[in-house]
Amino acid sequence: MDTAAIIATLRRHDTPTVWNALTKLRGPRIEGLTLGAPIASDPALRMVGYAVTARMTSDHPAPLTQAEKDRIRFAYYRMVGGGPGPRIVVMEDVGTRAGLGSIWGEVHAAIHRGLGCEGVITNGAMRDLDALDGFPILAGSICLGNGFTQIREIGQPVTVFGLTVHPGDLIHADRHGAMVVPAEHLSALPGAIDALLAGEQALIRAARTPGFDAEALISLWQKTH
Repeated sequence: MDTAAIIATLRRHDTPTVWNALTKLRGPRIEGLTLGAPIASDPALRMVGYAVTARMTSDHPAPLTQAEKDRIRFAYYRMVGGGPGPRIVVMEDVGTRAGLGSIWGEVHAAIHRGLGCEGVITNGAMRDLDALDGFPILAGSICLGNGFTQIREIGQPVTVFGLTVHPGDLIHADRHGAMVVPAEHLSALPGAIDALLAGEQALIRAARTPGFDAEALISLWQKTH
């Protein structure tokens, strides 16, 4: 299996398409995808990569010494800059008031891009929207301050927008939300996407043909489903 080629294929499609193709392979489920309405830093946002996970708080000062804060921060930077790529940070704000402050602005967008990160998914906040230089962020809210932001834990399972993500999970995300791509279905996904799109295009062409009616739709539906 040429994983790099498959990831390149997945990057060409939006997340709903990838989800629908996965559904064709394993049946419908309401798990493994975000729920709710995350905010995209850019409507054209799309990212595919392996999850690097962390937890943070932003709503109160962390009861840590400066040395402890630095130890966690530096370990986090090393984690983000290492491991298989492409990489996406998935960060859960576990404070009582998630998103009261944000580390996701101009400076950390530049830092994470420099460390080889594809983008960020967080239930917390983002800011500096005009200065992100195209760095993709899918966030729970927008704020203007950094609050009491502090990374608390790294490399553990996290939950954002109802989606539980483990370190190393392959993530596909765009402005609609994010999903985990199960490893056992990865090799079959490109073919499933092609088949899905072919069926959808057949329906769309028929719907745009003069004389299209319910009977024509039912006949085509029975042939394609």
